[in-house]
Amino acid sequence: MNTLTLALFALWITRWFTPLEYFREVLVEAWVKASIKSGFPAISRLATIITCPTCFGFWMTLLYKQDFWLALSVSFTAFLLTFVYDKINEDYEK
Repeated sequence: MNTLTLALFALWITRWFTPLEYFREVLVEAWVKASIKSGFPAISRLATIITCPTCFGFWMTLLYKQDFWLALSVSFTAFLLTFVYDKINEDYEK
């Protein structure tokens, strides 16, 4: 149950909680601009941590629980939930 809860939290933060969308977009844009301006455009990829449920779930769990295997399972669960959610929305739109 802990894995599912953390995966759902990752999805909620990165996709479903709309009040955070504006701040997430501003933060990603500022990060990318700063990384390009500093001459290290490769670090702009780190912005995906706050936009990808799989990445966010892994790093959040690793930092919060400090358990690598739990972080892997949360990341995989978030991936599966995202896949199922996208497929349902895709079928619903048809």
